[in-house]
Amino acid sequence: MSAETVAVLAVCFAGLALVVQVAEKIFGGGNALAAKFHRLDKETSAALAALEARVMTKIDEYEDNYVVGAEAIRSNIHALQLGLLEFRAKMAEEYVAKGGLDDIKQDMRRGFEAVDKRMGELQDMIMWARPEAGAAHQKPR
Repeated sequence: MSAETVAVLAVCFAGLALVVQVAEKIFGGGNALAAKFHRLDKETSAALAALEARVMTKIDEYEDNYVVGAEAIRSNIHALQLGLLEFRAKMAEEYVAKGGLDDIKQDMRRGFEAVDKRMGELQDMIMWARPEAGAAHQKPR
């Protein structure tokens, strides 16, 4: 090999080394892509954890609201049962012994009107709590 050929080869290798160094500086080296994916993985995991925490908080709030509504409905049903028991006891004491059927009919009408009114209030409460659940089952008033 002549000295000229060796010089040309040396310049070619130096140029190639220069191109590799410039490319490494521009694109961040061989580990840049792996580092970018690692950062993306960490950010995605953190975002998913935050989203899961928000969703679980909302679910807990909805469960708490459901429990409060269910307890209110239970207490209203219990109040209706107590009212019906009082009405039954009053009827047994006052009207059946006296034989007053007209009074029984009037009190029955008033009692059913009170029950109907109370059931309407319960329906309104349910509609307020979950409007989508009772839209198809509304009774005309």
